[in-house]
Amino acid sequence: MSEPVLKAFVLCDAVTDTSGPDDQKDLHGAGLAVIRVSGSPPIKRTFWVYIEITHQQPAGSIRLSIMRADSGRRLFFRQMPIEFRSQLQNTLVTIRIYDCLFPSRGVYFIELWYDGVWLLDQRLEVI
Repeated sequence: MSEPVLKAFVLCDAVTDTSGPDDQKDLHGAGLAVIRVSGSPPIKRTFWVYIEITHQQPAGSIRLSIMRADSGRRLFFRQMPIEFRSQLQNTLVTIRIYDCLFPSRGVYFIELWYDGVWLLDQRLEVI
């Protein structure tokens, strides 16, 4: 079985549609790596995950998890089916992580899984 090809995995503050061709997005605050907070934990924060992926199979399943770096404890899961219209075109997926609860300051990893196999993660620091 072939592996999916991941073209982009970006954390950002917001994702909006462009006025251009279909499936184009504006990524506001792209490259989100640090969340600065002024209050005391726990911290709630809403952000987006932008994914571009292609695969030779017609469908699969992606899953996001948020893992604490110090303990390996996963704090959030979101699983969703994905369909690929074409083997030659990227499929865009935007996921809003609404009011994600970070129990304390520290380093977290946003993980991307595809059909139960870990693909990669992005580091996110809450300070």
